[in-house]
Amino acid sequence: MSDYKTPKDKLISSEQATALNDNFKAKQKSMYSTENNSNFSCSSWYSLEDLEGYINYVKEQALAQKINVDGIRFYFGVYPENTKDKTKAGQNTLFMCPTKKSVTIAEGRFSEEEGSDSKDITTISAMNYGSTGNPPKNDYGEK
Repeated sequence: MSDYKTPKDKLISSEQATALNDNFKAKQKSMYSTENNSNFSCSSWYSLEDLEGYINYVKEQALAQKINVDGIRFYFGVYPENTKDKTKAGQNTLFMCPTKKSVTIAEGRFSEEEGSDSKDITTISAMNYGSTGNPPKNDYGEK
């Protein structure tokens, strides 16, 4: 058994997840032309092994660089049309990068600001290349 505690106050029900996914799709479709739904992906899948491996990589790099990592931020992105993998051209993606607490200098001393926005760590590689949900069957729960 793991020493990690499940953040039960951050877990959501299947119904809440479905509503969030439906809201995302509705907002995207209202903002952008969706004549070509083949490029509209609203999910990205990473294996548990890849996620654990990335977290271990971040911890190792942070230790080597003497950085105190406080989390991982997820970003939405879109592959460029001239990407090497033509099947991904124009597709949505989700990538992640480690973060650290903001550091300020006050009265000649460095301090980490509690409760402030974390900053991206750009000296540690971000992770991408999960499997995108292939349209049109990429809804939460794959209805």
